[in-house]
Amino acid sequence: MTRHAQLRQIPAVCLVLALLLSSCFSRPAATTAYVLTPLPAEAVVAASPVDVPGLIMVMPVRLPPELRQKGIVVQETGSAPKTLIGHLWAGPLNEQISATLVANLQTLLGTANVAQYPGPRYSKPLFQVETEIIRFSGDSQRFTLRAVTTISDPKQRIILSRKTFTETLHLAEENHPAYVAAASKVLGSWSTDIATDLSSLMDKSAVRNTP
Repeated sequence: MTRHAQLRQIPAVCLVLALLLSSCFSRPAATTAYVLTPLPAEAVVAASPVDVPGLIMVMPVRLPPELRQKGIVVQETGSAPKTLIGHLWAGPLNEQISATLVANLQTLLGTANVAQYPGPRYSKPLFQVETEIIRFSGDSQRFTLRAVTTISDPKQRIILSRKTFTETLHLAEENHPAYVAAASKVLGSWSTDIATDLSSLMDKSAVRNTP
């Protein structure tokens, strides 16, 4: 092949390389979806079963603006929250947290009488649990949950308990699955705290109603 023919082929080679590079850069990044894991079936809040005489209604979880998205949010100390690219929650985070809370409370209290709003038809809740997440994020080493829980009597329209829960857990490893595992674990601790309060309120209610 003459030098002139070789020179004519250079633009064609460049065009092929450009097309290959553009296809690589335009290819969407791999996406991984994560789900929160409920407590194991053997988890309990007390040594003896808790008598749940009525329905416990868990209201929709309220989230801060930065968590109302599918992307997992991380927050390094002293910096603003940022969303991870390619690492998403499998569904809306508020729905995942609500479903996990319901499953955890059912396990901890040993009853099916815990439901996510609006619950079964014609239900008349004994207790209403409202939750507001203040922080649900962490960094490469730890995860923090800060939330406010309000337990009310919907019949009497009074607040029975309102408290703040805060817990920080260290990640078992510095990776995304460990980050989600820590989020699930701290949700389990929060659920246990709520279940303990509900159990105490039910004991007080039983004492008041004893003839």
